[in-house]
Amino acid sequence: MKLLLCTFSLLFFIAIGSTHAQSAPAAVPVLDTVAAKVFLGKYDTGGMGTIVVTLEQGKLIGSLEGQGSAPLVPTSTPDVFNIEGFDGTATFIRDESKKVIKVKLAVEDQTIEGTKL
Repeated sequence: MKLLLCTFSLLFFIAIGSTHAQSAPAAVPVLDTVAAKVFLGKYDTGGMGTIVVTLEQGKLIGSLEGQGSAPLVPTSTPDVFNIEGFDGTATFIRDESKKVIKVKLAVEDQTIEGTKL
């Protein structure tokens, strides 16, 4: 009986511990499609092609001439988006008046910056 009680107690504490150890995945912020319109447009990279940011079916899409396109997923940091399918980020840069003037793509060890046209 004592062995049964000890085994049950041990299993109970293991189950409780593993339940608390599991954490819910971080929630991805929802894209505010109205606010996201400030990011839309073309960005000149000065030789690497043109970066185009569009809004398609409620998703922000970034494309680099000749390199394909990918959804830009919001992060908890304002103006910073993860590039879905790539290990990278797109950071939009604003001027003093809060107008978006540039985008900086960082993928792996490569950085490309484009000035908004």
